[in-house]
Amino acid sequence: MERRMFVALPGLAALAASQAIGQTDTLGTETGTRLSRKALVKHSGSKGAYRVPKNAAKQAQYVGTLTALLSLNSSQQEQVAAIYSNAAATRASVIISLKAARKALRDAVENNDSGGIAQASTTLGTLTGQYISNGAIANAAVFQLLTPDQQSTLSKFQF
Repeated sequence: MERRMFVALPGLAALAASQAIGQTDTLGTETGTRLSRKALVKHSGSKGAYRVPKNAAKQAQYVGTLTALLSLNSSQQEQVAAIYSNAAATRASVIISLKAARKALRDAVENNDSGGIAQASTTLGTLTGQYISNGAIANAAVFQLLTPDQQSTLSKFQF
């Protein structure tokens, strides 16, 4: 199979799944909520287990997409928004530490410091684990908020 097929398959799968459950681009004129296929594709797949919206605007878009797809009630919407806000805040501090660790690794390489390289690599591995764990824990908390029917619907998009 060509490499281009691997890129196209996740997008096609999300599109087919949304069509299979009868979703359209615009849902509900009273709320004006849009079902964003791009957001669904981005938050599904192999990285979907730990991906978290980066900022408030993307978070609001993703919560809106989840609301349109899963018919979240207002309490669930607030809880999902709070979970993602906390995860994004925690992740921001990890990102700052990752940048510092990458700089330390770069400096150790330039100075041919094998001990520094080992230390910076270990630090990078630990911080990357924290980054992934933070997102996975947030998505697990969101999944637990959902009803069994909502969990089933969301699971159709995670491949």
